[in-house]
Amino acid sequence: MRSWLPMTAAGVVALTGGLVALVNPLAASIATITLVGWALLIVAALQGWATYRSETTHARIRAGGITLAAAFLGLSLLWGPFGEGALFTWIVGLLLLASGGAKIYAAHSMTGAQNQPLAYGTGAVSALMGLVVLFGLNLNFGVLLGIELLASGLGLVLFGMHRHSKQD
Repeated sequence: MRSWLPMTAAGVVALTGGLVALVNPLAASIATITLVGWALLIVAALQGWATYRSETTHARIRAGGITLAAAFLGLSLLWGPFGEGALFTWIVGLLLLASGGAKIYAAHSMTGAQNQPLAYGTGAVSALMGLVVLFGLNLNFGVLLGIELLASGLGLVLFGMHRHSKQD
């Protein structure tokens, strides 16, 4: 067992958090934001473990990028935006773009894998959600977070499965 198990576990937590966020998408609901914030912190902790267990520098960079993005976004959700909220909007948008970029970078290493196009798609979804936030399009925040968690969860499960198949 190397880093595939914590990565897959992080993906399952993210998928669960994303489904819960979509079931209760009210942007003003403290429960949804708190739940998603904690789900992101759990994802970051498990992904951090996967980062620590990674064997190559490139794998650590990819996993570390996802870890940092999930941790910072989770903490921002739990502690709330600073100032009038414009900084929070920029942070969320840029972190979603960074999360998408990290997933696309990670998907690039899956050369020859059947799920590589799907892994690229998870990165594209995250980047698209980042652009939605940055351009100020009116998408319910709970729905946006739910979609991002689903994309991150699927990506992490795909990356975990790929790592596990490389160990066999």
